[in-house]
Amino acid sequence: MKKCYLIVLGVIASISTFAQQPGGAPPRTGGMPGLVMPKEIKPVDNSTSTVLDNLSTENKQINELPKEGGLELVKDVVYHQSKALDGNPLSMKMDIIKYTDGQKRPCVIFITGGGFMFAPKTGSFYNRAQIALAGYVVASIEYHVIANGIYSDAVKDVKAAIRYMRANTDKYGIDPSQIAVWGESAGGYLTAMTATSNGVKEFEEGENLDQSSDVQAAIDVYGLSDLTRIGADYDEAAEKAHFTVESPDGKYIHGKNSGLTSLDKPEVVAKANPINYVDKNDPPFLLIHGIKDALVSPSQTLLLHTALRKAGVPSTRYALTGANHGGPQFSDPKVLQIMVDFLNKNLK
Repeated sequence: MKKCYLIVLGVIASISTFAQQPGGAPPRTGGMPGLVMPKEIKPVDNSTSTVLDNLSTENKQINELPKEGGLELVKDVVYHQSKALDGNPLSMKMDIIKYTDGQKRPCVIFITGGGFMFAPKTGSFYNRAQIALAGYVVASIEYHVIANGIYSDAVKDVKAAIRYMRANTDKYGIDPSQIAVWGESAGGYLTAMTATSNGVKEFEEGENLDQSSDVQAAIDVYGLSDLTRIGADYDEAAEKAHFTVESPDGKYIHGKNSGLTSLDKPEVVAKANPINYVDKNDPPFLLIHGIKDALVSPSQTLLLHTALRKAGVPSTRYALTGANHGGPQFSDPKVLQIMVDFLNKNLK
């Protein structure tokens, strides 16, 4: 089946605040149960990537859209009626930054991060506003997390969001042939899952099934591509922490009460790894990762970048000097312009 393309920009929230544990225990990552702060981050081969340095260390935050630009924020739009693991109904919502002039523009679906435990659609508002000001409708979505689902539920959410926007092109002023997804961390993972699974019917569920959920391009910011190698760049203690029953990785694959890790049931884990869906029909990718990422190994985006290029898929990867898992470097004007240029090339 031929794939048509939308851009998926997946985003996992920055959760890189670390705290020293009492009693001499290994330092664990703040807000991430079971994970250990690495004492060492091994360098990866960036020869096929572009290394960016001298990036901003100034945090950029805004609470409302700029008055100029003709933008408005539409909050709490229900895009999908779903269910939690216990069968209770869930109304999945999105916040949409749209234009008020009635013209149709390309759309970007933003997927926030949150370590598979949270999905705050209000995240990365500054960056979302900058992308919108560049001529895009930007929809930031909620999705299933460990408390109420597994990875496949979240992939279905993203695809439902894409179909919803296509079914409401006039209402939100979008060009249905030019939709993008952009995500960070867990959202980067879901970006990769969505963009590499164009045409995979098992992830199609819910409303607007007469609409395509395919994407035209993907922006994956420090996302995961192979959950069996997530800590590959770290020292032994930090790497092994990802493969315990406490780690969120296994819970998101198998379920919160499964007692399984991302090394158990390899046939199930394989279906949760974006790298296993890569083929020549995938859309162009932009991948961005911090060289000092202490939560998702920098090699995770390199693995995907290499697999995409081997399959003949256009893929560009940037490695940010001094950047951890999120932070001000990802809002640097140079980084944002790289994202806009990529979108313009593939959606306009």
